[in-house]
Amino acid sequence: MDLPYDCGVESIGKIDVARRQIIEAVRLFFEGRDPVVIHTIIASAHQVLHDLGAKTGITGAIKNTSQWDSNFPFNFFKHADRDPEEKIYVEQLQQLTSDFIMDAIFMLQQISGNIPIEAKVFWSWFVSKYPDGFDNLPQDGAIAKMQKLQLAEWDFPRIANFLQFANIAEDIFGAKD
Repeated sequence: MDLPYDCGVESIGKIDVARRQIIEAVRLFFEGRDPVVIHTIIASAHQVLHDLGAKTGITGAIKNTSQWDSNFPFNFFKHADRDPEEKIYVEQLQQLTSDFIMDAIFMLQQISGNIPIEAKVFWSWFVSKYPDGFDNLPQDGAIAKMQKLQLAEWDFPRIANFLQFANIAEDIFGAKD
């Protein structure tokens, strides 16, 4: 089996782990794959970035609010010691997952100074999809430019194909973030 990453690498840092998880979560999100799996992956990346950011004063928006309780999906999907028979509703999981992805991307940008193309595309889609959350920003700023791309108007298969093309172009031309 041909793997997309060099598994012969002797070690990998926490930021690289989170970066890879973000890349895969975004790809799976736009491919319309299993929302439980996507949320599990991005919650893991989010936790890594939350922990790293706490050491340098960088925070995300999600885990710094009191509205999240201990029965949230990111805990529900990884623990069964206290609630083995419990069930969870997943209707709103796509929205919650997209919030987690955006928050993880923001923290990765703050921590590492760069983000992969998947993160850039997701960020552009997110600010286009939820413009009300960004309506008091400068009209000539980066967010406004992303919104003008109107990626929220694209269907998910089109975005997934665009990301696939971006990877092919990167392989051919050697472009990086």
